[in-house]
Amino acid sequence: MLRLQNLSVQMGDAVLLRGISCALSRGEMLCIIGESGSGKTTLLRALQGLMPAHCDRFCFCPPGQPPVDLSGALPRGRGLRGTSWVMQDPLAALNPRRRIGASIAEGLYRDRLPPDRLKAAVTAALAEVELDAEFHDRYPAQISLGQAQRACLARALIARPALIFFDEPLSALDAMVQKQIAHRMDVLRRDRGLSYVVVTHDLGFAAAYADRILVLHKGRVAAFQDKQAFFAAPASAYARSLIGAAQALGSLTPVGAAA
Repeated sequence: MLRLQNLSVQMGDAVLLRGISCALSRGEMLCIIGESGSGKTTLLRALQGLMPAHCDRFCFCPPGQPPVDLSGALPRGRGLRGTSWVMQDPLAALNPRRRIGASIAEGLYRDRLPPDRLKAAVTAALAEVELDAEFHDRYPAQISLGQAQRACLARALIARPALIFFDEPLSALDAMVQKQIAHRMDVLRRDRGLSYVVVTHDLGFAAAYADRILVLHKGRVAAFQDKQAFFAAPASAYARSLIGAAQALGSLTPVGAAA
């Protein structure tokens, strides 16, 4: 579905990403891992046309839509058709002056649906993320952080994407809500055949849900492996250090230990 070959991002004299290559198949989750400043969010922004990027080969093949096959400078200023984005801070992503239903409906702005069909679509999207229809008329200040992130997920889903980009979608939430939303994300991915690209610091989340793992370090690829291979035999010393740190903090079962 998505394949990058030698993607680079440069701003002035600063090279933010260099030689990024990876691939993702339909229905898979790719977790992008690395310390702050490693280039994770920069990569997401480049893929959405929000930063200047150059790629030797860029392929995106959403089901039922014309494939995108590019080389050279990637188009700027418009996101990929067939994709959606869920950001880290749900309250910052929602307009405080708009009702939740209106914010979710933004994902259908191209469809120009009549009001009754639009409201029905929003209600169905709310149900998919386990929110009652009454949330349609609430404002962001009237809901919890976890509910706000569910609303952002509903807005992403309503556009019927093939691929959703997530930028640290659970980091602002408490542990119980993280678990609930992570499970819901996984159920939706499997039920709909969606593909996910998820930026995360949480190796426990990656171990539970990822199919492939991309590790970035100082703007370069430190590892790109299937999940099982990554945790059994990480491809770089930096990747091994991330796993060791997660094990030391108790957020990841040591390799070889019983689950």
